[in-house]
Order: sequence, then structure tokens, then C-alpha cells
Amino acid sequence: MGVFKTYDIRGLYGREIDANLAYRIGRACARFMAGRTYMVGCDARLHSQELYQALARGLVDEGARVLGIGRVTTPQLHFYQIREGCDGGVMVTASHNPPDYHGFKLFHGKGGSIGYSNGLDRIERMVAALKDEPPRGGGSFSEEERIDEYLEFAAGPLKGEKLSLKVVIDPGNGSAGKVFRRLAERVGLEVEIINEEPDGNFPNRDPNPLKAESKKPASRKVLETGADLGALLDGDGDRMLFVDERGEGIENYFLSALIAEELLASQPGAAVVYDLISSRALPERIRELGGKPVVSRVGYTFLYDTMVTSRAVFGSETSGHAYFKVTETFFTESAAYALMILLRLLQRRGKRLSELVAPLKDRYAQSEEINIEVADKEGVLAGVERAFTTARISKLDGISVELPEFWFNIRPSNTEPLLRFRLEAVSREVAEAKSREIKALIQSLGRRA
Repeated sequence: MGVFKTYDIRGLYGREIDANLAYRIGRACARFMAGRTYMVGCDARLHSQELYQALARGLVDEGARVLGIGRVTTPQLHFYQIREGCDGGVMVTASHNPPDYHGFKLFHGKGGSIGYSNGLDRIERMVAALKDEPPRGGGSFSEEERIDEYLEFAAGPLKGEKLSLKVVIDPGNGSAGKVFRRLAERVGLEVEIINEEPDGNFPNRDPNPLKAESKKPASRKVLETGADLGALLDGDGDRMLFVDERGEGIENYFLSALIAEELLASQPGAAVVYDLISSRALPERIRELGGKPVVSRVGYTFLYDTMVTSRAVFGSETSGHAYFKVTETFFTESAAYALMILLRLLQRRGKRLSELVAPLKDRYAQSEEINIEVADKEGVLAGVERAFTTARISKLDGISVELPEFWFNIRPSNTEPLLRFRLEAVSREVAEAKSREIKALIQSLGRRA
């Protein structure tokens, strides 16, 4: 597989990713998608501009019309690609990976991502087979800023609202600072933006907002300024995680329950998609609100496609991604829109974020995700299934096992010899005991394999 991963293309710059590969990817993308118009953008990483230009040249040399939008967030690119009816889109980004990584996210004409299971494998083969070929002619490249219409969309939930809230936003020196600065000005939000300037060295924190260390700058600033909440983003501005007014991190599935509450109030009965490693509190709350919870496999490709199929009003991933229905045929991801929905709820409820989340957090006890090194992943999963013959079992993604007092999921890593294990239970004591027990079972099965 190399740099061609399950969901995108990603690798170390200079060793695995370079301008020559970017050019070849551009030519292969044009051949695979067989469209006429493509939109391309890039994040703030050190070599993203170089790769962006090389990718665009590859597309142009296949006769494509390429619309460049420069340094943007991935949600911006996705929004404009769909809005302008482009046949495909490519974002030059390594998302939340460390600074020395670069890569590409590919989107087809309907907005879904192109992963290894639906085309990236064929693009990989095309890239490998490409020889030095002359340009086909007829291609063109133009570049123009795209931001105002996206800001108008993102600000929509706060139209007519007079805010009395203060928010800390930490783009982590990625590409999202400009979007959130201008969005705050548009909606009249008092905001403290830290680590705002784009810097591909990511000097102030890791670009992955899921890491505990990454939350510390926003948490400190929230406590220092008395803000109502803090929000931190990843390198390309599509993942957003939150801390409350006490500077304490909040799991995305609890925030998603609040967003679902706000959306379902005006769209009763609508579907809401969540990934299968979310807390059971999320689908329960969706049902209580009169919505229809729809479970999805983990990952953008699966969740987005499930949203489109179910015509869901909202979709949420545990990793911090949030997706929304714009029209009956237009679905897009937007961390900015998610923040605006949450602010509207806080403004109208007049309560602290921690107060709103507490009843959800108190329902069940979750263990942190545990990665266990295993050579024979399928063999271990089969062994776990045999050990829980009385349980309710689903194989939507790995194996999910449900019993009265606890439930868990074990998923194989797509790129490493690892199983990812996550458990939730009716109490902290049960969660801790069962996590130890099942971890030991996985390790024992792995040694036997």
C-alpha cells in the first residue's frame, strides 16, 4: 500500500512524498475521475504549496480545468467543490499527522472521499504505470480566494442572535485561523484566537487535537480569560475538539448530542449518523429527542456515504469531525458550522457547557481506546467472538459485542498490526474490570496465533 492508505494518501516528505509524486497523482486523478473541472487547495505545511502546484500541473496536463483556492481548510475545499459542481477535489494535506508528513485527500464529484476501497487502489496502479508523457492540451489553471460564501453558510445558525459569550479558538498554527477570525467578526463573537498564524513547523502544539497535550494551550487560555469554552482544530481545520469553561476536555459524542438537540428541535424525526465507537449515550439521546440514530463504520468515507443514503441532518465522528445537510442533495463537513450551532444552544439555554454535558457523561463509563499489537488480527477477532457466544454481536466494523452491563468494539488497524479496543459500561468499576479482562483475552489469543 505504501503512501496510499485506506482513506487518503500520506507519507514522509522527501522520502515518500515529493513534487514528482504529486504531479503523477494529478494525472492519475484526472484519468480515474474522467471529469473536466477540479478544485484543489492546500494546508499550511512547509511543502504544501510546492505539492499543490505540482498536483495542479498534473491535472492541467491531462486537459483538466483546475480551480486553485490556495491555503484553505479541508471543509472550505469540500464546500466549494460541491457548491460549484466540480467533478472532483483534492486537498493537499496530511491532516493531523506530525509536521514532517504530507499527503492528499481526494473527493469525487458527489462529495464522497476516494479511499482504497473505491478507487484509490486504481489510482495507485495508474501512478505506478505512468511514464513520461507529453501534456494532452486543453487544460488551464486559475487561482482565486474562496471564503465569503463559506463564512455566510457557517454563520447561518447565529443569524439574528446577539451573543454574550466568549470563546477561545486554537487553530494550532494550521490553516484554519483566517476562517475563524473572520467568522468571529461576522457574528460579533468575543474571541481569543491563539496559535493563529499558519506555520508548518507547528511550534506550539501537536496538530492532532485528540492528544491530551494538544488541549493544554486552549485550556490554559480559557481559565486565564474566563471564556465560556475552548475549541481546538487539527492541521487542516476539519477536526474540532472542545474544552468546557473549566478547561476540561469533552468527548465529541457528548458535544454531538447537544448539536443534535439543537438541530432536531427544528427538524423533528430527522436522521442523525454516529460512528460505532461513540458512547451509547449519543444514540439514546437522539431517540429521546425524536430523531432517528443511524450507526456507521468509523471513517469519513463510510460516515459521509451513510449520511447521504439516510438523508441525515447531521453526522458525527468520535475523532472530532462533524457533517451537515445543507440541502437535500448537498452534504458537507464543517467544524465552523458545528461551533456556531453549539454557541446558539449555549446562548439560548443560558447554562454552562459543563452543566449541559454532565447528564450525558454520567450515563455510562467509558474506557480510553487501547491499541494492542497483534499479528493475526482476524484470528483474534474470531477467538473473541467464540468467547462471547451469549452476547449480541455485530460485525459492521471489526466486532462489536453487547452484554447487559458492558459493550465493546475491537477494530483492526488498516495500516498496522494492531487491534483497537474500546469499551463502555454501566459503571466505572465494571468498565475497569472488563477492560482488563478483555485486554488480557486479546493478548492471550494473539500469543496463540
